[in-house]
Amino acid sequence: MQDFLKRYAEFAVRRAWLVLAGSLVLSALVASGMSRLVVDLDTQKQLPADNPYIVLDQKIRKEFGGKNFVAIAVIPASGRVWRREVLEVVHGLTLDLLNAPGVIRQTVISLSSPYVRVPRLQGDALTVDYLMRDVPEDDAGVQALRERYNGEPLFRGTVVSEDERAAMILADFYDDRREVEIDAAVQAAVGKYRSPEIYIALTGRPILEAAEASLLERQRWYFLATVGAILVVLYLAFGHVQGVIIPSTTALLSTAWAMGFMGHVGIPMNAWTTATPLIVVTVAAGHSAQMLKRYYEEFRRLGNRTAAVVESTSRIGVVMIAAGATAGSGFAGLSILRIATLTNFGWSVASGIAAAVILEMTFMVALRVLWPSRRETGIEGPLSNALGLVLRPLEAATARHPWRVVATFGAVAVVAAAGYPRLCTEFTVERYHSRRTKAGRDLALFDKHFPSTTTLTILIEGEPGAIKRPEAIRLMRGLTDTMADDPDVGRTSSLADILQRSFEVFAPENAGNGIPDDPNLIAQLFFLSDSPAFERYVDRAYSRSVVFGFLNHEDSGITRRVINRLRGYLESHPPQSVRVALAGGAGPLILAVNEHTVRGKALNIATILFVIFAIASLLLRTPIGGAYMTAPLVMALFVNVGLFAWLGVAFDLVGASIAAIGVGIGADYAIYFLYRLREEYRARGDIRAALHETMDTSGRAVLFVALAVSAGFADNVPSDFLGLQLMGVFVPVTMVVSCLTALTLLPALVLLLRPRFVFDLPKQAGEASEATLATAAE
Repeated sequence: MQDFLKRYAEFAVRRAWLVLAGSLVLSALVASGMSRLVVDLDTQKQLPADNPYIVLDQKIRKEFGGKNFVAIAVIPASGRVWRREVLEVVHGLTLDLLNAPGVIRQTVISLSSPYVRVPRLQGDALTVDYLMRDVPEDDAGVQALRERYNGEPLFRGTVVSEDERAAMILADFYDDRREVEIDAAVQAAVGKYRSPEIYIALTGRPILEAAEASLLERQRWYFLATVGAILVVLYLAFGHVQGVIIPSTTALLSTAWAMGFMGHVGIPMNAWTTATPLIVVTVAAGHSAQMLKRYYEEFRRLGNRTAAVVESTSRIGVVMIAAGATAGSGFAGLSILRIATLTNFGWSVASGIAAAVILEMTFMVALRVLWPSRRETGIEGPLSNALGLVLRPLEAATARHPWRVVATFGAVAVVAAAGYPRLCTEFTVERYHSRRTKAGRDLALFDKHFPSTTTLTILIEGEPGAIKRPEAIRLMRGLTDTMADDPDVGRTSSLADILQRSFEVFAPENAGNGIPDDPNLIAQLFFLSDSPAFERYVDRAYSRSVVFGFLNHEDSGITRRVINRLRGYLESHPPQSVRVALAGGAGPLILAVNEHTVRGKALNIATILFVIFAIASLLLRTPIGGAYMTAPLVMALFVNVGLFAWLGVAFDLVGASIAAIGVGIGADYAIYFLYRLREEYRARGDIRAALHETMDTSGRAVLFVALAVSAGFADNVPSDFLGLQLMGVFVPVTMVVSCLTALTLLPALVLLLRPRFVFDLPKQAGEASEATLATAAE
């Protein structure tokens, strides 16, 4: 491979202008795809399509809606909602939403909704009427409405908060409406009623996705900050303009390739793929810096620009290709999760890493030949000199006390593992929205006034008319009672509740023990209670009905516990003539995504490690070498997961993704360092001298690449999205641990175990080494 790369480099330097022009034309063609980039924040595409919870949720939504729910909270600046001016806002907003384009009318719920009905006994007749048909004219009417509401257990704590400080309006929109259209319609309606005296808070999937779109818009500034941080580190490392421009040009062109690839193949920008430019620019800059560092070494040694390009390309090109292949394969391996958005993210990052390798072997080879390099360009910058001060004690500790180095890392691993019992893998939505944003502040208000807004939906199915049978009603009561027993279920709702309330109004003396299993009585209650409110719960054939549970938090752990309770109830009370399906709604969707992603990310990390092992084994021609290459990454993973546990950060779908990204990016350090160590030992025949030279060259490059990557990601710490904040913390931690492990633990293991792939010298190198030693002895 080295001979092939040498022949290729000789060909490229002879035709440098042609290679430069060709690579620029290719870059322009690929990057032209950026004009086709679109933003698509549809969370449905982030879901594992074959998960049973998701399949059921889609089935329920086709009949009963639920995908595009929007919640609106009307909160007066002071006092309670039982005032005419507040009720006018609720009434007006309700009417506007009922007439909004794309709204599912029967899902509009509020104090004045025609689908919120209360049973009343007028003489011997049972009637079902509006809770609030019109806004009361005076204080007496308002007080009467308040008493009527508080007397209705069906709605208490739903459309008015328990503290009576907020009123809520709910609405759902048809699936064919885009989130941006829903957000625009809701914002237009709400804008008419906002005032200093009344605050209106919004939440729901379309609202949060609109906020996410705003977050994506701000990501360009974080990307620019990342590029700026990389430029500063490169200048401090190399100390001259060429050392900044060459790696940064590779990084920016690779990013353009990745974005162009996304446009050409139809990969949209969303919450995941927006991280693609950040990852590609840092990884590409790191690879280019490694190549440039070796070029300057060869330039100082040979004094000829062309010869230095050929020599550096042939010697380190194979390592860069191997490192790029491991990182790219790791990200492409996200496709095994079978989630479209993660597959797109993986392939977009992999395309950028592939672009960095291609550009380094074409554009940058030609540019280094054509750009005059004076001898002083090999002088190290102030950062490189400072890194030398760090490397010397690391080298001394490793060379003199390798056992202590191994023991230290062992102790760190034990401490990290000790925190594993504390590790949480549950996902909670609220913590990922910063209170610095309106969406985050509104979520906090809903959590305060209406905590029970996370849905868990159960589907009951049978033949036409089956829902009117006693078994179905009894089953609904059992399911709602089982959910209500959980402390994190705020309320429940079903068709049986409406029938029960009607029975209480119509025959209060007989309703104390619930609805009897009398088919005739149940049929009468259905007839007497029938109103538009039924449309929320049952289809027209009475063959399907939904039962709602409302959880206090969007927390996958709560959802799992409630579903297990429901399964236990169904096992002890198996239905006979109907079928029960668990469960749809926002809660189960979060559970499905988190479980699927955490398991898939674990598989993805294992895949990355296997790919690194396989490629390193081929590169070093032994599986022992592959094991040595993966050791730093395993150690970094151990430490990162331990930090998640000790710091109380959930290893959920975001945490697991960050771990996978960190492992994918940190794969380079061991490859560059170990390959250079073997190269230097074969040239010198003295492992201590080889270690010293490797530390001074590859070790220095590894350290400042880790610093550049860390500085690039650390710019995300001030982000308003917790996922990016965590990435800004834990990716640098992974970089530091990976590079320190590569610089200390890896050579310590080599010194202690003396693996043959390092110490078995080729015959010519062995003879040269013996001659050198003999000369030195004379």
